[in-house]
Amino acid sequence: MDFRELTPAGLEAFITSEEYRQMLVIPISPQRAISHIHNPRVDADDMILLLAYEEEKLVGYLGVLADRLYVRGQARKAGWLSCMWVDPEQRGKGIAKQLLSQVLDAWGQRILVTEFTQAAKGLYDFSGAFDDLKKAVGVRAYMRFPLGDVLPRKKPFLKYFKPVFDLTDNILNAVVAVGLGFWQFKPQLDWEVIHEIDESLGVFIEARQEKQLMRRSAEDINWMIKYPWLLGGVGEDRISRRYHFSAVEKKFEVINLRLVNKNGETIGYIMFTVRGLNLKIPYLYMEKGLEGQVAKLIFRFMKEKKLRVLTVFHPDMVNYIRSHRNPFLHIRKAHRHYIISKIFGPVETDEVEIQDGDADCGFT
Repeated sequence: MDFRELTPAGLEAFITSEEYRQMLVIPISPQRAISHIHNPRVDADDMILLLAYEEEKLVGYLGVLADRLYVRGQARKAGWLSCMWVDPEQRGKGIAKQLLSQVLDAWGQRILVTEFTQAAKGLYDFSGAFDDLKKAVGVRAYMRFPLGDVLPRKKPFLKYFKPVFDLTDNILNAVVAVGLGFWQFKPQLDWEVIHEIDESLGVFIEARQEKQLMRRSAEDINWMIKYPWLLGGVGEDRISRRYHFSAVEKKFEVINLRLVNKNGETIGYIMFTVRGLNLKIPYLYMEKGLEGQVAKLIFRFMKEKKLRVLTVFHPDMVNYIRSHRNPFLHIRKAHRHYIISKIFGPVETDEVEIQDGDADCGFT
């Protein structure tokens, strides 16, 4: 087994190479690679993509998102495992184990992981390198019926009935629209759409990060805005057919709002990501006591955009939605598990807050 480690410079050369153009399976999409290269927290010698070859054939890869975390007030260099793939014909040969071992060594054991499958969790447990960091409990709230999207994912054979489910959704959601017409969402705040975080808003955000694990700066968030991993408004292309993770989405957009009071003073910042008909809130910073007004803004946004599902882990929003009257048809728990290398030492859950968009969750 041969391994190749790619740093930012190596990754830039790789995605413009003839080898990359000829690969039947690519280990990273161009836009994701460019985003990694421009990451303000990546260093020139950081290994951000590991490739595994068997007789010059790509048989697996593992990506790392370079980051920095704050534990007990101290900044520590770290990386998030971002994507792992092993050739189905090569499984059972310990390739995933070798990839993980190589990455842990390259990063001095300073690795975190979230959004993993049960199979991957078994690998991480077997390595003995990780401790639990946090098990976040959020909500997945349904404003409209999503049968055509949800059921085929749960039971693949149901994909043949998707047109029937879509028709059912359209009929049911026409009825739901009538009911939503009686809801009046009038938050007692103003907002403006922004395309970057300016200095003053950056100061507002940083002042509310004392317990944040990642402590995002204006530079960090602007990088996320400028270099997304998904391309919206396009269908499947040649890249997505060769790449086993998301690269394009028919509908994907990032919307950033500065929240202001009647005097024009900044009282909050919220990032929305819309993927298909689903809404997530990667980043939310606000003054205390605004939970209800921000919730009304979220409800209004979903109603106007005709979105179906909200997934959120932000504790204030989760508590408000669960304890107050809301327009959702159904609400169920959502879970997100974070693990961290033991080298960081024990981290008390109460010591850290994690925003929904931390790790690579803000990109997908």
